[in-house]
Amino acid sequence: MTKKIGVIGLGAMGSAMALRMIKAGYDVVGTDLRQACLDELATNGGKPASSARAVAEAVDIVIISLASEAAFHAVTTGRDSILEAKRSGIVVVDTCTLAISDKVAARDKLKAGGITLLDCTLSGTRPIVLAGNLILYASGEAAAFAMAEDAFKAFTRSRIFLGEFGNASKLKYVINFLVLIHNAATAEAMALARKSGLDLALIQPLVDDSFGSSKIWGLRGKMMVDRDYTASRGTYGIARKDAVVIGAFAQSIAAPTPMFQTALQMHVAAISQGYGDNDTASLFEIYSKFAGLEALAPQTPVIE
Repeated sequence: MTKKIGVIGLGAMGSAMALRMIKAGYDVVGTDLRQACLDELATNGGKPASSARAVAEAVDIVIISLASEAAFHAVTTGRDSILEAKRSGIVVVDTCTLAISDKVAARDKLKAGGITLLDCTLSGTRPIVLAGNLILYASGEAAAFAMAEDAFKAFTRSRIFLGEFGNASKLKYVINFLVLIHNAATAEAMALARKSGLDLALIQPLVDDSFGSSKIWGLRGKMMVDRDYTASRGTYGIARKDAVVIGAFAQSIAAPTPMFQTALQMHVAAISQGYGDNDTASLFEIYSKFAGLEALAPQTPVIE
């Protein structure tokens, strides 16, 4: 079992995975374009690196957690990339939500250099990672998954191997499809409850104990009651990026998505109203405005 792990992308999810692995005794080498992220890694016992290439030169398993396809291609096969480390035999674990075609292109280039890319996706948020309760889905080469699984145990409660490369991404599309819809449905239902005069603090746990609940209602519904949109690092990433990938994939297989598209427009409305850097629980403010309800000051400041 290797004890040297690399993390490229030390944002909300990447930094949380790194922290969990450090606590589990792994030597974690990481890189990010933001100095504050590198400083946080060093403060917690990790080793900052100057580039993706430097990370790959130091470890046997590299985990990627990035927000765009451009960043993904840059760190996998661009200048000072993993490929340029020329480390035949290492495993690269991509956890980004991207088009499968982007992952396949990188997989083939890395394979030519003796490097194996796993298509992996995650179900959870930063607090869930920090609690060790994340679910990881993997697809690609089974031997590579077996090599990385011990490291996964440091920040997950469940790890599922799904076979053919790309299957993990397809499952993630379905999951994020539902998350986006549940975000909007929870905010809409909460605004309905508020307009009807119900005590939101009373009804939120009651609904959460009912057949009509969801994990989103349990998590973001409580945040809506508290009007707390900043305690979580969750933002509108699905609406900004993943929805484009999911929509294109659905169209490519002729799968209709009317509910998803409607929910997406409400997320876009929230972003246009200045809530884009807040948690998506702030959708409650948009639905409240649509219902003609007077705005109330959030208990925690809204990020401008």
